[in-house]
Amino acid sequence: MPRPLWILASFALFAATSLSAQSPALIADTTVHAGVLPNGLHYYIKQNATPAARLELRLVVRAGSVLEDDDQKGLAHFVEHMAFNGTTRFAKNDLVQYLESIGVRFGADLNASTSFDETVYILPVPSDKPAIVERAFDILQDWATGVRFDSSEVVNERGVVLGEWRSGLGVGSRLRDKEFPLLFAGSRYAERLPIGDTATIGHAEPSPIRRFYRDWYRPDLMAVVAVGDVPVAQLEALIRDRFSALRSPASPRPRIDAPVPEVAGTRFSIATDPELTSESIQLLVRRPSLPAWRLESDERRQLVSSLVSSIAGQRLSDLARKPDAPFVGAFFGPSRLVRDIEVFALTVNAKEGKSKEAFEAVLTERRRLDAHGVLPAELERAKASLLRGREQSAAEQDKQFSGSFVNQLVDAFLNGNTVVSARTRLELAQRLLPSITRDEVNATIRGSARGTDRFLAVRAPEKSAAAMPTREQLLAILDRTDTATVAPWTETTVAGPLVPVQPTPGRIVSTRQHPTLGITEWRLSNGARVLVKPTDFKADQIVVGGSAPGGLSLLEDKDLINGMLATAIVQQSGYGQFDAPSLRRRMAGKVAVTFPIISETTQELGGLTAPKDLATFFELLYLTVTAPRLDSAAVAAFRSQVRTALANRDLQPATAFSDTVTLTMGMNSPRSQPMTLARFETLDVNRALAIYKERFADFSDWTFTIVGNVNLDSLRPLVERWIGGLPAKGRHEKWRDRSVGPPAGQITKLIHKGKEPVSTQVVFFTGKAEVTTSAEELAADAVGEILQTRLLEKLREAMGATYGVQVNTNVTAIPKQQYQTVISFTSTPAQADTLWAAAFDVITALRADGPTGDELHKYVEQARRSTEVDVKTNFWWSGMIGDHTEKGAPLEEILGWGARLDALTPAIVQDAARKYLDPTRVARFVLLPENKPVP
Repeated sequence: MPRPLWILASFALFAATSLSAQSPALIADTTVHAGVLPNGLHYYIKQNATPAARLELRLVVRAGSVLEDDDQKGLAHFVEHMAFNGTTRFAKNDLVQYLESIGVRFGADLNASTSFDETVYILPVPSDKPAIVERAFDILQDWATGVRFDSSEVVNERGVVLGEWRSGLGVGSRLRDKEFPLLFAGSRYAERLPIGDTATIGHAEPSPIRRFYRDWYRPDLMAVVAVGDVPVAQLEALIRDRFSALRSPASPRPRIDAPVPEVAGTRFSIATDPELTSESIQLLVRRPSLPAWRLESDERRQLVSSLVSSIAGQRLSDLARKPDAPFVGAFFGPSRLVRDIEVFALTVNAKEGKSKEAFEAVLTERRRLDAHGVLPAELERAKASLLRGREQSAAEQDKQFSGSFVNQLVDAFLNGNTVVSARTRLELAQRLLPSITRDEVNATIRGSARGTDRFLAVRAPEKSAAAMPTREQLLAILDRTDTATVAPWTETTVAGPLVPVQPTPGRIVSTRQHPTLGITEWRLSNGARVLVKPTDFKADQIVVGGSAPGGLSLLEDKDLINGMLATAIVQQSGYGQFDAPSLRRRMAGKVAVTFPIISETTQELGGLTAPKDLATFFELLYLTVTAPRLDSAAVAAFRSQVRTALANRDLQPATAFSDTVTLTMGMNSPRSQPMTLARFETLDVNRALAIYKERFADFSDWTFTIVGNVNLDSLRPLVERWIGGLPAKGRHEKWRDRSVGPPAGQITKLIHKGKEPVSTQVVFFTGKAEVTTSAEELAADAVGEILQTRLLEKLREAMGATYGVQVNTNVTAIPKQQYQTVISFTSTPAQADTLWAAAFDVITALRADGPTGDELHKYVEQARRSTEVDVKTNFWWSGMIGDHTEKGAPLEEILGWGARLDALTPAIVQDAARKYLDPTRVARFVLLPENKPVP
C-alpha cells in the first residue's frame, strides 16, 4: 500500500549527531558549472555524453501553490498548463507541434509539474542540430517570461485542469482532505493544494493568472539546468543570451515561506471510508530541521541514517514474514514533509482487525532498537550493501544518462545542497564507513522518535469502524512501548557455500557468431542455448534472461492457481539450505538477483548482476531452479498477507471495473477469473512446489541471454558449469493455446461503482491478426500513437473535456495471432457518451483517410529518437533477443528497426488502422458513480 501523500519519499536523516563544527566542506563535482546572472537567475550546466546527441533542460521556478493569493487557489498549476498553450514565439499548440516534429513526445518527454513550493518545466531535446538546441532555449525563455494568457485558451484549459483534478479523485483524496487541515494546521499548506480549488479553476480568468506569473516568475526565483551532449561554453552562452535581459518587478513581492507551526501534544485523524480496503496507522514526530548538505559531517550523518534505515527495514521485513505478525508491512525512519520540515515517520499496514496490535508491534521493534541497538553483523551487512551501491554508482558515473543528473542539480538550487560526484561519494563512504561504530549508530537511534509535536493518522474500511483504536488506546500504546522492557534482537545465519555440491560442468559443443549484432551463440551439451552480447553501455551491469516454452498453458484449469502462485511460494520459502531471510543476509553487498517466472506460455528466469559478482550470480541461478524449498512458517505468513490484501478488494470501484473487463474479454473462461479470496483459498502449496519443480526440471530447450559488461573467456567456464550443469532430460515442449477470447461483435457495459463524479472509459478493438511480422507490429504501433495524438487534440485541446487519453495497439503471435487496441480516458459522467461519440468520429476519419504526412513524420521521428537511446541499453538488447527467440524470428531482424521506420507510408498505416480499429469488433466499458442516471 502506498504511503499517504504527506509522506514524501525522501529518506533524509534521523537526527543530528554530535559532530565537529570544523568539519570540512564537501568537494563539489568539478564537472558541474554553476553560476548566477546579474539579475539573480541561477544556472547549472554539466556536459554528459550519455545518451549521445541528447540534452536535458529544466526551468525551475521557486514558486508553487503556497504563494497563491486567496483568489488564485490552483492558478500556480494553471500557469504551468498555459505555458503549453501559447507563448511569444509559439501560438496556441504550436510549441507542442514543433517539439513532436523533432521527436519529443508530449507527456512522456515534454512535461511540467507544480508542487507546494516550486514549479519545474521538463524539456529533453535532441542536440545533434544546433538549430534545435537554440530553439529549445527559445522555449525556456518563453516559459520564463513570454507565456500568453489568451482569454479563449484560458477558458478552454479550465476543463483540462478539472479533468486532471478528477483523475486524482478517490479514497486517497478524501482521506487527504481530512488529514491535511490537521497535519498542516496554521499553515498555507493546509489550504493550498497544488491542484487547487475547483470553483477557482472552473471560473479561471487571465487576470489573476497573469498576476501570479508576473509576481513570481522572475529571475531571482529561477534556475536553468542543462545536462547533455553539448559543450559547457555553448550552453552557458545560450543561457546568458536568453536570460540576461530578464528583469524582476521594480518592487518585487517578498518570496514568503510557509512555516508549519509546531503544536505541542498529539493530534489525531481517525477516518474510515467505504472504499478503503485495508487498515493502517501512521505516526509522525516533528524533528529539528537539518541544514543543507554541504559538509562531510552532513555526509557522515546521512551514512549513519542510511545504515539505520536499512537495518530497521530488514527487521520489519523479517517480522512481517512470521505467521502471527499483526501487520503485512511496516516502515519507520526519517522523512521530509515539505521543504525543511523533518519528521520521524512510522507507517504500519495492519491485518484486518489488528490495527492496535500492529501499531504496538512496530513501536516495540523501534523500542528494541532504542534499548539494545543494532547487532554487529547487521551493521557490517548494511555497510557492505551501502558501499556496494556506491561502487556501482561510481563505476557508472561516466555512463549515466543525463536525466539521472538533473534532479540533483534542481535540488542544489531549491535546497542549497552541494553537488557531489558519485566517485567522491564512494571515496567518502570508503573513508567514513569503517570509522562509524556501533555506538555511533545506536546513539543516532536513541530518542529519534521523541518529540513534542506528534501526528497520528488512523485509516480503516468503513465496515471496520467499530474495531478502530481510540485516542486513549493509541496514547496508551505509545506510553507503554516508550519504556517497555524488551529482549535483544536475535537472528540466525547459515554458514557454508551457496551450492554445497557443485554440478558437473557441461561443455560448449558448438559456437556460432552473429557478427552484425555482436552476439556469440553457444550450444551446450545439455541442449541449452546461450546468446551472449558483450557491451560497454554500463560498466557494472549484466542482464541475464532465460526461457523455454510451456508455462501455465500446460496445466489443467484445476491447477491454475497453484501454478500462478508457485514462484511466489518458493521465493517466500527460499532455496537450498537458506530460508529467504538467511539468503538475503548471505547476499548482502552482492549485486546478484534472480527471479523465476511462470507465464501463460513460458517458464523464465530473469537476473541482474555485475562483473564483480558474476560467479556468485551463477551459483544463485543454479540454486533457484534446482533447490526450491517449502518453508511452512513462511507460507503461512504469505497466506495471511494475501488474505489481508484480498479480504476487501471488492470495496474498490476500480476492482469491480477491472473484474468486469477481464471476465468479459476472457469470455468468463477459468483462466480469466480474478484473484478473489475464495479462489486463493484453493491454493495447494505442495502441488505448487511440484509444479515449480516440474517447470524448472529440464533445460534441454532453454535459451539464455547474457548482455552487458562480460568477457567471453572468463564467462565461458561459468556458463559451462552452471548452465551446462543444469538438468536435462531431452524434453522439448510447446505451449498450448488455452485462450478463448476475445468476444466478437459490439459490446457496451456500464458499471456503477464509486462515489466521485468521474467516469472512466476503456474501449477494446480486438480480433485475429493475419500477419505478425516486425513491420506489422510497427504499423500497429503507429496507429496507436497517431490516434492518441488525434484524440488528445480533439477531447483535450478542442473540447477541454479530459486530462489525458491513452491508446495502445499491439499485434501478438503467441498463443495465437491477434491484435488488441485499447483506448482509455476519463470525463464527467454526463460527458461519457459525448466523448465516446467524438472519439469514434476521430477513429472513423483515421480509417477513412489515414494519417497525414506530417503525422507520420512526427511518429517516425519520435520512434527513431526513442530507439536511438534504447538501443544503447542492456535491457533493450536483452528484451529484443528474448522476443525474437521466443517468436522464432531471425536475430538479424533486430537491427532492421531503422529500415522499417523508413518504409512506413501513410497507406501502410491506414491499412493497419482499418484492420486494428474494426468498428464491428468493439467492447466498451464505462465506470460511473453509484446512484447516477445513465448518461
